[in-house]
Amino acid sequence: MAGKEDKDKEVQKTFNPDERFKYLGFEIHPGKIGNIFKSDSERESWVEKVRQKRQTGVRVREHNTLEEARVTSFERVILTITSVLLIVSLFFPWFSGFREFEVETVAPAAAQPVTGMADSLIAEGMSESTPAASGVAEETAQAAPKKDEAGFTSVMATAKRKEIRKEHESISALGALGVLGSHGGDIFSSGFVLILTAILMLLYILFCVGYAGYALYTLYAVKGNEDVRALQLKKTLRLAWIPILIYVVCIILSIIGAEYSFDTSTAAVKQIGTSYGTGVYLGLLSYGFYTTLACFALNGAKGVEI
Repeated sequence: MAGKEDKDKEVQKTFNPDERFKYLGFEIHPGKIGNIFKSDSERESWVEKVRQKRQTGVRVREHNTLEEARVTSFERVILTITSVLLIVSLFFPWFSGFREFEVETVAPAAAQPVTGMADSLIAEGMSESTPAASGVAEETAQAAPKKDEAGFTSVMATAKRKEIRKEHESISALGALGVLGSHGGDIFSSGFVLILTAILMLLYILFCVGYAGYALYTLYAVKGNEDVRALQLKKTLRLAWIPILIYVVCIILSIIGAEYSFDTSTAAVKQIGTSYGTGVYLGLLSYGFYTTLACFALNGAKGVEI
């Protein structure tokens, strides 16, 4: 019995109105509040305003967050753009790199007259070559010396140069599906890491199309009041975190790494390297992929906000 009485006293103390006033903003410290209105006429004027407002059917005060739209018109436009961009980005370069190839050029040298030179010295001059420039292999070939009518001897030479040039290559998401179909055997025979990465990237591409259509449907075709549509849109937008999670998982898989089962010397681009790793994964991704990633991030952030 004593315990029950003590409990009742605690409840009464918790709901003491004098103590509760301090949480309503009348006073910082507990105590009795003073007069809110300066005069009775001011009090009557405010009471009359409240009565008139209730007669019109309004039950909440002006400028409150309950009357603010959960999804504004501007936000709907942004969500529409990001959804459409998810589909358009499939035609942008998703993967890019460069390939190296060797080019051989022949540059004829000017004829140089040689006066009074012995044939043995001319032969020695024929065996000399000019040093090649950095990054360029150069070979010099000289023809047999010739004498003109005046008795002057001239030597003609040609210089062959081998240069390593780079050519940029890129492929869209739709093109990557074709590459996966033609070279899928090489990828799926290179171990668990590359197999799982290829499957996840395929799901990522398909998710771009499916999610974009579903988001547009939720924005403009869902029936119901504002709250019902906002809550349905919230569920849809939160799905945008799935492809971002796929991107993170692919990075983790690239950290594990894998060895190729095919000859990388015949690879289309240099970024493939000799083994698969984080540098290869991030080096191959292009702006088309990162455009979709940014769209998913914007939609996911709005889904958390609603």
